[in-house]
Amino acid sequence: MSRHFLFLCHPDHGHVIPNLAVVTELAARGHRVTYLTAPSMAEVVTEAGATAVTYPSRYRDADFALVANDPGYLMGVLLDESEAMLATATAEPAGDRPDCLVYDTSVLYAGRVLARHWDVPAVQVIPVFASNEHFSFLNAMYNPESSAGRPAPARPGELPGWVGATMARIGELCARHGVAAAPHEVWFEVPPLSLVTVPREFQYAGDTFDERFAFVGPCVGDRGFLGSWEPPADGLPVVLVSLGAVFNQDEGFFRTCVEAFRGRPWHAVMTTGGGVDRDALGDLPPNVEVHDFVPHVAVLDHAALCVTHAGMGTVMEALRSGTPMVCVPGSALDRPTGWRVRELGLGAVLDPADLTPDALVGAITTVLGDPGTAARSELMREAVAVAGGTTRAADEVEKHLARSR
Repeated sequence: MSRHFLFLCHPDHGHVIPNLAVVTELAARGHRVTYLTAPSMAEVVTEAGATAVTYPSRYRDADFALVANDPGYLMGVLLDESEAMLATATAEPAGDRPDCLVYDTSVLYAGRVLARHWDVPAVQVIPVFASNEHFSFLNAMYNPESSAGRPAPARPGELPGWVGATMARIGELCARHGVAAAPHEVWFEVPPLSLVTVPREFQYAGDTFDERFAFVGPCVGDRGFLGSWEPPADGLPVVLVSLGAVFNQDEGFFRTCVEAFRGRPWHAVMTTGGGVDRDALGDLPPNVEVHDFVPHVAVLDHAALCVTHAGMGTVMEALRSGTPMVCVPGSALDRPTGWRVRELGLGAVLDPADLTPDALVGAITTVLGDPGTAARSELMREAVAVAGGTTRAADEVEKHLARSR
């Protein structure tokens, strides 16, 4: 039976792209899919098979330097997005309410308030690490590596001011949309179903998560909207280099990479995400190509190694192809992922402050020369395949809706 699904996600490639294949799969199964996002993502979600509905997003106006270091500022940005989403969604004709909401965890406030407002089932999509009483992704982001795999204190001595401010804003959203739930209930709810686009084997404390978390791994579909790519004719081992689509304006990083690969026996495919002008990188050696975007999955199918900021999207694509990594995490949001790559022996981590051409060459040489890293990367590739990906994700959503009716 055909159902109507409404997806909600802010305009961040690292959050939209992980659920596009699920949109396409549900549409292929005969369901109607509507996608609420910013105008900048409308074409992408439409190509995936959804009907786009846009809201006035301010996400790209945020100061991402503050996002990387201030959890209160991050919560404010995401609450702004949720508020705008709710205003747009509730202005739609009441007779066309969806049968089920599918919301990204970053805009959980919109998803959970709207599900209660409309009294419809909802599914959370988590394209990062999931959190429970044994592991807190937020705690890991803004604390030292030694605390990454530990739970947050059960009773912190004093809550920071941004927690109270966040609670107050959630309460305001609930009141505005006729939802009686307490703010903490909305914020800390464990939904009946969360799709985690990470394999359980990569998740911190993965064995502590119950059946409410479906670790489906990366959901990869057509990436034609990112362009095309063909393997080079020089026959050199391919290395993908990327800083993702958000924290990607570091010209110094890309210049360092260019010099690291100059005259070396590797072929670098560098993607800037539009954050750096190619001309600013100077003369490129013949074994370095630079693009705004290319489909990483196409490159990784041929790559010997990936140099990444440790964004979860790129890391999952590397794990899917069994590609070892050198992580250079410049943001609090990415550091826990880099630490996990190193902890599991899937690659190395370099501090951006220590990045030089020689340091990068040394890290690449060490990782490529370690057969243990290659073997562990292959085992993780197998774990990703077993996780089920897009097909399992769509199955879980359909089963959840059937149970909820």
